[in-house]
Amino acid sequence: MSINTLTWYYEHPEHVMLTAHRGASYEFPENTLLAMEKALEAGADMIEFDVTSSKDGIPVILHDRTIDRTSNGKGIPKDFSLAELKQLNFSYWLQGQRRTAPAYDNVTIPTFQEMLEAFHNCANMNIQLHGDVNDEGIIRKICELFVQFNMFDHAYLTVCPPQADLIMSIHPEIEMCVTPPMRERAKPENLHLCKEKYHCRFVQPASTSVTQESFDCVKELQLRDNVFFSDDIDEAKFLLAMGATGIMTNKIHLLKTEF
Repeated sequence: MSINTLTWYYEHPEHVMLTAHRGASYEFPENTLLAMEKALEAGADMIEFDVTSSKDGIPVILHDRTIDRTSNGKGIPKDFSLAELKQLNFSYWLQGQRRTAPAYDNVTIPTFQEMLEAFHNCANMNIQLHGDVNDEGIIRKICELFVQFNMFDHAYLTVCPPQADLIMSIHPEIEMCVTPPMRERAKPENLHLCKEKYHCRFVQPASTSVTQESFDCVKELQLRDNVFFSDDIDEAKFLLAMGATGIMTNKIHLLKTEF
């Protein structure tokens, strides 16, 4: 299956790039293989998901610091082996609320390897490293899998500056989107940092703090923005009118009806 590369999106800012945040995460259980499959069926240009680690050092897909909200377990993932995590159902959160029963049977937590196996040849990926992922061994495993599945020009790692520094020392050819603290991302000095130190092509400013000056700076630096986030068509139109060229959304089915 032939898909556009990151370079294609970078060179075509007139195309509104829609990223499915945690997959089609409003209609389907977030950060699961099902949510990613449905996002691609809806026409997402990119899927976004979060990587953390199990007790036995396996990169797994989870956003929160704990498994409490999205599964029938409680605690932090590092307290569970992969085998133990796989016994849990991760479909307890749907359409913005916690359910008393799972929405689906047998929805398990994916590993990073399983995510790549399923979608490496049919999706571009925004791979967010959880803030707690700071162990060099885990980051090396993530980089090794990125290289093994040849994700160059089809994925980037979204990371904070300390993680970025480590990745540059491990494998400098892996593309990154570097994210300073949420309220700081859209500031010109941090956009310059992304471009000049980390050689980013893509940046992820927050919709709550982005300004016209931010988008002007993005354009001046020849960056491609992927605004985090909007689930509302009118808000998305406002962001695009200000100069946004890409938007992340939990409601990929909704935004694809308009853009």
